[in-house]
Amino acid sequence: MRNMWVIFKKELFRVLTDKRLVLTVFILPGLSIFLIYSIMGEVIGSQFEEDRVYDHAIYAENMPESLEASLEEVLTFHAIEGDYDRETLENMVREEELELALFFEEDFEDKIEAYQTGTDIPQLVVYYNQGHQHSSTAHNRFMQVMNVYHESIIRDRLEDPDDYHPYQLSSENFMDERTVAARGIAMLMPMLVIIFLFVGAMSIGPDAIAGEKERGTIATLLVTPTRRRDIALGKVSSIAVLSLMSALSSFAGILLSLPRLMQFGDEMPDIGIYRLVDFFAIFAVLLTTVVFIVSLIAIISTYAKTIKEANMLIMPFYFVAMIVGILNSFGAEPNHSLWVHFFPIYAPINALSGILMFEYSPVNLVITLLMNLVYSAIFVYILNKMFDNEKVMFTR
Repeated sequence: MRNMWVIFKKELFRVLTDKRLVLTVFILPGLSIFLIYSIMGEVIGSQFEEDRVYDHAIYAENMPESLEASLEEVLTFHAIEGDYDRETLENMVREEELELALFFEEDFEDKIEAYQTGTDIPQLVVYYNQGHQHSSTAHNRFMQVMNVYHESIIRDRLEDPDDYHPYQLSSENFMDERTVAARGIAMLMPMLVIIFLFVGAMSIGPDAIAGEKERGTIATLLVTPTRRRDIALGKVSSIAVLSLMSALSSFAGILLSLPRLMQFGDEMPDIGIYRLVDFFAIFAVLLTTVVFIVSLIAIISTYAKTIKEANMLIMPFYFVAMIVGILNSFGAEPNHSLWVHFFPIYAPINALSGILMFEYSPVNLVITLLMNLVYSAIFVYILNKMFDNEKVMFTR
């Protein structure tokens, strides 16, 4: 019993006096969860806030003032002025220049008041585009208003309202099937690809550097005539190639699993909607992103003493990538602001979403690719300095 107590105190002392273990075991897990959930809360909250204050463009013909006032309570919008024919408005909704077009029959409320039989029922026609997020939101909010309006009429006029319909509403959804298919793919693909890029690099990187330090074989390699810079570059390059191969394999697996994952039945999602240039853009984003991820993991693995410590230090970055990917899958539109394409991890995910949804700018794509390479070059430079540091490389 006494010996057990001695060993117990020894192990506690070893862990509590090791700054690295204190960091990885006690501080990083809680800090990572706090940061991840805080970021998730902020991003989700900002998405709802943006949706609430977004100024929707709506065309309304003969809308009753009471309905307009009710709609203003649940939706921020401005009315499109002008004399448009329905074909023009339909094209505007299709091209996402207009969120909603409402066509109330003239004297809509008076006709509802006068309506008693099954003839001459007042008409309401709605144009919207479910494939456009803001149009879909505007349509949902408008239907909420109309449901309340419908119920209020029934309550005021009838004791037995089961079969009574005070007006006839027709909704025309000008959704582009190509856009819907692309949105479904873009909802899942960026998140899964980034996660698998990290998983592929994490399964190889720590063992390639931290593993050799732990086994003592890195020392033998470093005393050879080979320049340490070449050793560092060789390891990063090999890990990057292997990780990219792993990611491409995962990419193929995702495509094959999409039918069941997205409830398409046995029918494959039509990836033929993408052009060859789109696939080149996707590959370029994957290639530069995997170089960035591998360079980051190589630095962490070089700093760590063991594979276990390396994996612990990598996990917070993996969690951040996973959370950013999950937030992207909420269905938000790709961010086209120039400044967001300077941020690692987020920029590639945003770029992939934009490519898959046909909403990417060549300038933003180039910035994303260049920043991935710039960050990777900085990491490789730091890695070379670490390989030249005897204290870092020979600490076990």
